[in-house]
Formats: sequence, structure tokens, C-alpha cells
Amino acid sequence: MNDNFAHAHGTVMILAWMIFGSTGVLFARYGRVLRVGNQRQFLGKSIWFQTHRFLLSLSSLLILLGFFLIIIYRRGQWVSVAINGPILFTHSIVGSIIVCCIILQIWLALYRCNPHSPFRFIFNWTHRITGSLAFGFSFINLFLIIFVLKQQHIALLIIVSLWTSWMIIIVIFFELIQYQYRKVSALMARNARVSYTNQEGGNTNVQPDTEAGTNPTIENQRLNKVKLFLFLIHIIISIVLSIPLIIIIWNQS
Repeated sequence: MNDNFAHAHGTVMILAWMIFGSTGVLFARYGRVLRVGNQRQFLGKSIWFQTHRFLLSLSSLLILLGFFLIIIYRRGQWVSVAINGPILFTHSIVGSIIVCCIILQIWLALYRCNPHSPFRFIFNWTHRITGSLAFGFSFINLFLIIFVLKQQHIALLIIVSLWTSWMIIIVIFFELIQYQYRKVSALMARNARVSYTNQEGGNTNVQPDTEAGTNPTIENQRLNKVKLFLFLIHIIISIVLSIPLIIIIWNQS
């Protein structure tokens, strides 16, 4: 029965980070100009924000659930270096740091200031740094647990290595797309300024397209589709890699 709590702990942590957490983090970084069809908003908020908030809220709840499951498994006792070894002890320390980061993130989300507040930058940077720290530590804990589990070390190492490699690859792809977005937006902004300058002398009633530089729609349709495709591929790959990882965890004796 005790092992079931440990296996459940590993399961919810994998779901929290590999599926929901990773996708939510990617949406916050690369989904801000994303639209589905012609829609940029859902229920009065940007699609990226609604998706980011939903996925990271679910991820946070799963992480806290996993924390309580391992407390039940350990019966409230801290991991001992002498009894459990330095690797599991390090895993517990890193996990505790992650939980502290998640609690701080929840507090920040509940009490964040108005977007137009002069102190908003403090929230933004604290939110980014804390989230990045927790996400980075999740990779460390995944590799640490490989050396704690007794069976199928090679399979575990391959899966976690593939997952880490994929995250690096998709970030590179998204950064390349972001670079293309910036080039297209800058070009459209210059064209809009030139067009407005030429029109000023002939027709003072013609107004510039104020959305041209910040909300390009026609020229960025292809990039938008590529982004949607990458997000879909990421979700599929994260699920595909999570399933065998969870199965291996539950097969541990």
C-alpha cells in the first residue's frame, strides 16, 4: 500500500511537469500573439493567458498533491542520508525547493498588481524567475530519480534524455519563429509609417492602421499555423513519453 503512494507521487509529478507544466510555460513564452482561427481572445482574455493560467493552475495542484502523497508515504519523516542515500536526499531537497516556488507562484498569481501599475515589472520578473527555477529543477529531479528506482534504468534514462532533448529542440524552433515574427512586424510597422506619411499630404482624413505593427494578421498566418502545429506536436510527444515513464514507475517493486 505504501508503494502505491510513492508510485502515485511519481505519476502526478510527471503529469504536472511533462504535460501540463511544460505546455503552460511554452504558451507564456511563445503563445502571446497566437490566435485560433480569427480569435485572439477567449472569455474576454487572450487565448495564451487563459491557456497558460489553466495549465499552470492544474500543474500546481498536481505538484501539491504529489507533495502530500510523498508525505503520506514517508509518514511525515524526512529523508535520511544515512538510511536512504545522498541521491534520494538530494531529490527531496530539490523537490522541496520546487514546492516552495509553486506556493510563491500561487501567491503571486492571486495578488498580482494591475498591468498598468508602475510596480508590475516586479511581479513580471519574480514570476518569470520563480517559474523558470521550478521548471529547471524538475529536470534535475527527473534525472535524480532514475538512480533511485531499482529497475529499468536504461529505459528511464532514454526516456528522460529524449524528453530533455525535445524541450531544447522545441525551444530552438520557437525562437526561430519568434525571430521571424519580429522581422515581419518591424517591416509592417515601417510600411505603415511610410504609407501614413505619403497620405498626410493628400488626404488628412485617412488614418493609419494602428494595428499593423503590433497585430499583423495576413503576413503572419503561416507563422501562426506553424506555432499551432508545434504546440500540438509538443503535447503529443509529452504524452507519448509520459505514458511509458508512468508504466515503469508502477512496475517498480
